[in-house]
Amino acid sequence: MFYKYTTNNINGVEVLYLYLSFKYEFSNEFLNDDKLLLLSRNYIISNNINFKGKTIYYVVDGIVVKRLDITRDESIISDYYSPDNYLINIMLDDNSVCEITLREYLLSILFDFYNSEFPIEVYKCICILYNTYVYKQMNEDNYIKCNSIFNDYKYYKEYRDIYNNYYSLINSFNEIINSVSCMYMQYNNNYILPFIHYCNSGRTRTNKKYPYLTSVKSIWDITSSNYINVVKYSYEDINKLFKISINNKSKIYISNNGTIINMDNYKISISEFKNILKLNSNDISIIVNNNYIEVITKGIGNSYGLSLFGACCIAKNGGTYYNILNYYFPKVKLYKYIKKLS
Repeated sequence: MFYKYTTNNINGVEVLYLYLSFKYEFSNEFLNDDKLLLLSRNYIISNNINFKGKTIYYVVDGIVVKRLDITRDESIISDYYSPDNYLINIMLDDNSVCEITLREYLLSILFDFYNSEFPIEVYKCICILYNTYVYKQMNEDNYIKCNSIFNDYKYYKEYRDIYNNYYSLINSFNEIINSVSCMYMQYNNNYILPFIHYCNSGRTRTNKKYPYLTSVKSIWDITSSNYINVVKYSYEDINKLFKISINNKSKIYISNNGTIINMDNYKISISEFKNILKLNSNDISIIVNNNYIEVITKGIGNSYGLSLFGACCIAKNGGTYYNILNYYFPKVKLYKYIKKLS
């Protein structure tokens, strides 16, 4: 709509000039002051215009045709960060970029996490964490990779052929997105990453790299039907996968506070071991048998941040998204971009 701007000082008062092409002079946006102010405010934010005045002049083909005043005690941020106004750059695998709305992105995320047994409050938690992720990535990199440890982006309409209740889910997801619109989480005034796992071994984990991650009890998780997983591997399979030579006489054990796996003289981190064998979690135990080894994992995921299984249990007992997020991220504060601060 606006193709350029200038600022000027008139009698000691800063004035912003926004330039429009003639085709907008009699458009609905131009005739509607509220809509025009919203578009103007979004333009100011997206272009990082350092405008501290109150008066805006609208210029069409060199002629000032309208004047509006911005009330400075009114926050313009909420409209800018809302699901339908906030735009995201998605970097695809071929490094091309497509632009979508925050709502489209959140719909994709909710479909990716969809489980018919999840209460609505759990989906709200997911939305808030991914609101935060979007604000963080766009602020720092101005794009979000389509594939990362935090998301595997797929256009939400692609789920139409997967779920028979697709249209019903769309309606439900849109209501959830609207209910937590503009909400985000910060630690020391910085956006956090959306650490989510399915279930853990009774307690979430900390990580020195992310000081906002807290270890909290999550006893519900050990009641999950997916809590324990046992996989058997022959020595031949292990030797082939790790390019080593071990047998039932080899010394196989876990050391360094559960972070290193030793197989004779070969050492590998728990994380690498998990990734190579495609295990459910880093909480690993090993039983050595004559013809094979048994690898036992507890929980699903990295045990960082929000436990989906624990969150479901809290929600089913009356907890809200706020209770859940406050429990799993006790060091983090929940915020919302709002229209007006009183």
